[in-house]
Amino acid sequence: MIDRDVAIARNRVGDAWVEQRDGLRILHLRGTPYEMGYQHGVLLREEVRARIRDYVWDGLIGEGRVSHLLLLRHAREVGSRIPSEYREEMAGLADGAMVSYSEVLLLNTYGDLIAQPWPDNQVQDLILSLSPPFVPHLGPGYDPERISPVAQGGSSGVVPGRPPRGIFALFGSATRDRTLLHGLDFASPPPPLEELLLVVYRPEAGNGFVGLGLPGTVGFQIGLNEEQISVTALPSPSQDASLEGTPLSLVLREVLQYAGDIPTAVRILASADRTTGHNVLVGDGKRPLAEAVEFSTHLYAVFEAENDFLVRSNHYLDATLAETQRSLSDPEEDSSWEHLEVLLKAVDSGYGRFDASRLERLIRDIGVAGEEGQAAEEERVVLGVVLAVGDLEIRLVTASAGDPPPVLKLDEEL
Repeated sequence: MIDRDVAIARNRVGDAWVEQRDGLRILHLRGTPYEMGYQHGVLLREEVRARIRDYVWDGLIGEGRVSHLLLLRHAREVGSRIPSEYREEMAGLADGAMVSYSEVLLLNTYGDLIAQPWPDNQVQDLILSLSPPFVPHLGPGYDPERISPVAQGGSSGVVPGRPPRGIFALFGSATRDRTLLHGLDFASPPPPLEELLLVVYRPEAGNGFVGLGLPGTVGFQIGLNEEQISVTALPSPSQDASLEGTPLSLVLREVLQYAGDIPTAVRILASADRTTGHNVLVGDGKRPLAEAVEFSTHLYAVFEAENDFLVRSNHYLDATLAETQRSLSDPEEDSSWEHLEVLLKAVDSGYGRFDASRLERLIRDIGVAGEEGQAAEEERVVLGVVLAVGDLEIRLVTASAGDPPPVLKLDEEL
């Protein structure tokens, strides 16, 4: 058991600590699920409480975007399906931050409810499951005659309102030294560096790994483990969706913690109780190799790389999965296709010459070339992330080329 009266000395709690490096906050956790959650909660107590206040109470509920009862009902349904070790970690996080378990659960599950299109019958079933009956508010986008109530939000594993818009993996003949490089670029507006959190996990069970997230969350949508397995993900909204399942950020957390090769990672993704549509790239720096996995709640497709690279944006390339998106928007007119073309041209222009620095420049050029680049120059924001998988290195791409990018080498931290 953890001594609840343990003192924090120099930003440490037992074997855990938090530090600032090149402007980025890095949290180091070690132990059982409850212990790691408790360490997280104690070391980032004010940040966790602020996110619950700002994003859940003042933002979602205070602005009337979603009913508290509906949000809580959804969180409890999802919470019953989350693996027990992650529920234990959230319980420890709640105790350490001195907040309720329900608030931590909301913080880790609300993204699925507010950021995706849902079949109308599922929303009605969720409403009718509430007791006593009440008339919920689902925000201005709700129309019973349409497929779903859609509210702008974002995934609970990355920055609310700023989901990624492009992911790519390059290896073999596409890179200078034939090693695996994995990248992600954020949508506009890019997140300020101070909002983000790198978490280094050393759990009692499974791999050591690092993930990019936020204070108070235990799942990730980009990360790297000590077995040189890397993952990146981005949303791909689908009509084939379910309000009952495990958020993708926690499924990818499971990949980071327990996968040592791509087949194991794909099995975890394929067997998961999935809720929404996503595109995922999984890499293995030992071979090196990468594969793409596109999925909705009931469907998935796996793509091997062609010419030693993979690129994805926010739509499906698999024809069957693409059918589940047709009633949501016209893919031919969607900006996701345009961004995919931008990424493909950028990869083609540097094919065979990519290293981590060149991939960093590619992400910076794409970000600064857009409208978000104007705001990006005014503050230190993060345009994307580069994983140099073979070197067990994660680096954040900031807008200014003159600033040294925050870099963490996982093998030096474990």
